[in-house]
Amino acid sequence: MDLDFKSSKYDLFDDWHQNKTKQAFTQKLQQQAQVEKTQLPQLLSREDLKIRWQMNSRQSVHQVASKPDFPQPVFSFNHGKTPLYLKTEIKIFEINHPWLITPGARLAYSQWILHNVID
Repeated sequence: MDLDFKSSKYDLFDDWHQNKTKQAFTQKLQQQAQVEKTQLPQLLSREDLKIRWQMNSRQSVHQVASKPDFPQPVFSFNHGKTPLYLKTEIKIFEINHPWLITPGARLAYSQWILHNVID
């Protein structure tokens, strides 16, 4: 069924009673909505990253997100103050930066830097 809103304008929007056209359009749009819901990407905010990486502050996440190879946000809202990242791209970043994932890994990395780079 083709959803032609223009030719069905009266039945859909001007007739305030339930009718067959409204039922058919509603059923078709509900099916379309179900398909679209399965195709939504998983998005992570910086707060999600803070929890995921077990960090104590927003500043820690900001420092990581400021790295040049950190994924760009795919969407932002709140006038750009809340960026959202694709979960898949975050996983790629974690694979290439495993020392960021847990507090223990960050501590081991800082100790490695202390003994192998600073000494």
